[in-house]
Amino acid sequence: MARSCTIMPHMIGALFEIHNGKSYVPLRVTEDMVGRKLGEFSHTRKRRIMASEVQGSNSTIQNVIQNNKDWVAEVQANNPDYFTNLAKGQSPKLLWIGCSDSRMAVDVLTQTKPGDVFIHRNIANRIPSEDLSALSVIEYAVKHLKVEHVIVAGHTSCGGIKAAMSNSSVGILDHWLRPVKDLYVANQQEIDALPEAERADRLGELNVIQGVNTVSKLPVVLDAWKEGRELYVHGWMLQLHTGLLKDLDVSVTSSKQVENIFQLN
Repeated sequence: MARSCTIMPHMIGALFEIHNGKSYVPLRVTEDMVGRKLGEFSHTRKRRIMASEVQGSNSTIQNVIQNNKDWVAEVQANNPDYFTNLAKGQSPKLLWIGCSDSRMAVDVLTQTKPGDVFIHRNIANRIPSEDLSALSVIEYAVKHLKVEHVIVAGHTSCGGIKAAMSNSSVGILDHWLRPVKDLYVANQQEIDALPEAERADRLGELNVIQGVNTVSKLPVVLDAWKEGRELYVHGWMLQLHTGLLKDLDVSVTSSKQVENIFQLN
């Protein structure tokens, strides 16, 4: 039989209770229990040490951390109060909904600063009307941050768009990209009439246009227009081969551009 011992919470923090929210109650535990718990702590500590060693020996991670330190030093040299002011809050004018592609560095290609753009990104910049992640971002940006512009941004040479046009399986992304396949089928005659090199980019544009239509029909967006607020929903494409943003000229600026059936009471 395992021997038992009395252990107080200051000895092992994970093995205690609080009585009435104030006083500690000693627990009656076995030595085996204590040994297992100490083993867990030791294993966790080893994992942390290993992670630290990997981080210290990985040049990519080291470069990222050093770049951050260099950037902070440069910013503080020019503006000692910059980070103090940044920590006070945000009031962005733009919500950017774009692709996760690493080449879409929003702050770089728009030359904006921290606090200027609220961002949501995913594979192929999709905006499903049932996606709680995207809807939460849009709701917070429009209702609470009161952004003035929502930008749905795709880009040329998008891997997600190309995958949607093929018969090759890409795992869980098959489900995510299914609506893009449907969009392709619905516009296949137009798309297939283009030179092959232009087809994926055209589907990417149609995907952006669909995103603009989805955003403009959301209740939170329609409510903002009802309140008389200035809110614009735009559709853009980043041309990777030039670095320039292309306005698809599909902006929605008021509820007058939205079919009445979507305007709920």
